[in-house]
Amino acid sequence: MSESELLQALLQRIEVLEAREQSLTSASNAYQAIITTILGNLDKSTRDNVIAMLDQAHEIAYMRAVQCGDEPKKRKIKQADDVAQRMFMVAQGKAAQP
Repeated sequence: MSESELLQALLQRIEVLEAREQSLTSASNAYQAIITTILGNLDKSTRDNVIAMLDQAHEIAYMRAVQCGDEPKKRKIKQADDVAQRMFMVAQGKAAQP
């Protein structure tokens, strides 16, 4: 393949990756809105129980990743926890933290 053909192939791959990223971001935003709405419509006691269970699940997963020394998994769990905490704040009627 010539340099021009390689460049075109690379640009096409970049376009595909950017489209996939946009699709995943849209799906993530939709799921966040749905989960936040569901949590927000639960009675306070049930919502607090669900949030506590999810917090506990994140903590267990994180501790397992720590024990295994799995740094990529630790980062993913931490990022997911950050998103979940923002959703919980919104569902509880508190201002979301950036």
